[in-house]
Amino acid sequence: MPNPNSIIASLWDASAAPSDPLDLLVYASNLLGSDPRITNFGGGNTSSKVTATDPLTGEPVEVLWVKGSGGDLGSAKRGNFASLYQSSVLRLEQIVKDRGLHEDDVVSLYRHCIFDLNPSAPSIDTPLHAFVPYAAVSHMHSDSVIAIAASENCEELTKQAFGGEMGFLPWKRPGFDLGLMLRDVIAANPGIKGAMMQSHGFICWADTWQECYELTLKFINQATEFIEKNTKNATPFGQLGSPITDVALSDLLPILRGKVAFNGKKLIASVDQSPEVLEYLSGSEMPRLAQLGTSCPDHFLRTKIRPLVLTPTLDEAEIEAAFAAFRADYEAYYNRCRLEDSPAMRNPNPSIVLLPGLGMVSFGKNAQEASVTGAFYKNAIAVMRGAERVSKYVALPEQEAFNIEYWQLEEAKLKRMPPEKEMSGQIAVVTGGASGIGKATARKMIGLGAHVAILDINEDGLAKTAAELQALATSKNVIIGIRCDVTSADSIRDACAKVVATYGGLDVVVANAGNARRGSVADTSPADYELLSSLLMKGYFDTLGEAIKIMLLQKTGGSCVVVGSKNGVAAGNNAALYSAAKAFELHLMRVTASDFAKHGIRCNAINPDGVVTDSAIWSAEWKEQTAKALGIKPEELVEHYAKRSLLGTVVTPDDCAEAICWLGSDARSSRTTGCVITVDGGNKEGFLR
Repeated sequence: MPNPNSIIASLWDASAAPSDPLDLLVYASNLLGSDPRITNFGGGNTSSKVTATDPLTGEPVEVLWVKGSGGDLGSAKRGNFASLYQSSVLRLEQIVKDRGLHEDDVVSLYRHCIFDLNPSAPSIDTPLHAFVPYAAVSHMHSDSVIAIAASENCEELTKQAFGGEMGFLPWKRPGFDLGLMLRDVIAANPGIKGAMMQSHGFICWADTWQECYELTLKFINQATEFIEKNTKNATPFGQLGSPITDVALSDLLPILRGKVAFNGKKLIASVDQSPEVLEYLSGSEMPRLAQLGTSCPDHFLRTKIRPLVLTPTLDEAEIEAAFAAFRADYEAYYNRCRLEDSPAMRNPNPSIVLLPGLGMVSFGKNAQEASVTGAFYKNAIAVMRGAERVSKYVALPEQEAFNIEYWQLEEAKLKRMPPEKEMSGQIAVVTGGASGIGKATARKMIGLGAHVAILDINEDGLAKTAAELQALATSKNVIIGIRCDVTSADSIRDACAKVVATYGGLDVVVANAGNARRGSVADTSPADYELLSSLLMKGYFDTLGEAIKIMLLQKTGGSCVVVGSKNGVAAGNNAALYSAAKAFELHLMRVTASDFAKHGIRCNAINPDGVVTDSAIWSAEWKEQTAKALGIKPEELVEHYAKRSLLGTVVTPDDCAEAICWLGSDARSSRTTGCVITVDGGNKEGFLR
């Protein structure tokens, strides 16, 4: 992460810059979006005005290419840019006047301006770009510039920092009217090269994209240098307190995560204990600044108008009281500011929890969103720091903030998002997750929207499986691999703590790690006894125990799934300890279901049989021993088990994963506990009675 106070150097490479106008726009956008000092994740937009051939008339027309709604500049591709007839967008001004339209009504008209049937939806900031009479336009949300934009005397500071090159627009919500205001400012100030938008960001323009890129950096660097050279308050956050050392964040996170759940929807947490955040949290001015709320619209759309400041040393009852007060305050804010057509109130719980001396916790529907939400509040911290150094930080008026947060256009954007998946918001731990049933379960759960931690003693297998499954996911950081020896209670405890630190808690645990040894009670070696009893009995006992401790802190229920075996109910020949251990697991499941049902925690099991493929248990030695006991060749085992089953079918890890996910999913099995599902193709000996 670059120093936020450092000067940004140009990365423009003329030899790498494409000649195609759209590709050049993508190139410039990626450069701008690659540096958090230039703009926040998903923030800002860029555009180019180019001459193209009309696909219908064959005549040359001016086309506005502008970053589409959503997405991030740093990773934008050609398909992320909308294209509009520039003349059609400009004509909208007269249409608005003639029809008496509200600026929000204009958004639906953009699709009638689309050039060449481009499916990318135009940004709400499209007018900002269309009404600038230059070919290349850059609109960024730089922390340094917003620090000036969110200062008490921002207009005067803009003049001081940028001289006559930067115009000024007072606060106006993004939209068509802001674009018209910008056009008028440019017309009234012909020498300006950019404009400051109060409590929002800045926009600049040039004839070429290299010039525009360099100008963007110039303005940001000027803002950074201005703040450095004109600092009046060297301690913008006040006197710094001491860090908290006697509270474990891992103990707090599950409690916090349980509190922010809403209408049965659970969220994922992200933790930030960076020096910049800890400095802010330890400052005596932090409570005042936090209560003011954030300024830039991009910030509070993610973070809500303000965070919850929570003393880490509070007990659980005091924490609940603090959350209740926050909810009441948020509901009062909603009721004060709501309009006749305002959308219904959303989750009244905080998106950001500030723990002075300890860290910041942010929440989102997935790990990526939680991280981005935290990053946005970190942007807000940087803005507060800069503003307080040269002036006084000023947040948006409450009603303006509400009008952004509950904007009908934002509500429409939320409604256009795909529905959440079955296990969205759930955090699962799968032991023995590097291969076989564990790997198949993790893959299935990720496909259903869960975040998954796979635990395994095989580090190479862990890394390979985690990389493979992350590549299949639709968002970042949905899986982690943690080396864990389930025969060690400390190893299980440490692994669960890492899961909590990564995602905030735990909702589903799949006790699956296993191994097998042949032998009767007369010839099982002490070493084999120690291995299997530690792995299949103590390991399962400790795994369920650690997971349930976290679930109890969350108070949002949970699901435990034990991977048993047909051998747990049917005596397996020459597998005395393995069979007895599997019987232990099944009864452990039953007593756990009985003990924790009152807490909404379910516990169930599956009994597989003959899962030979991709299984760590079915090692070469185990296959040979089993085949020998059956009087067949090792390569005939799969066919043997298929023929032995009543359905005459092969049982695979994916078959087991289906049953496990059914039991793990609150959406499908919330009324089921103490149950065993057989996944064996049908076996009379394995029938449960």
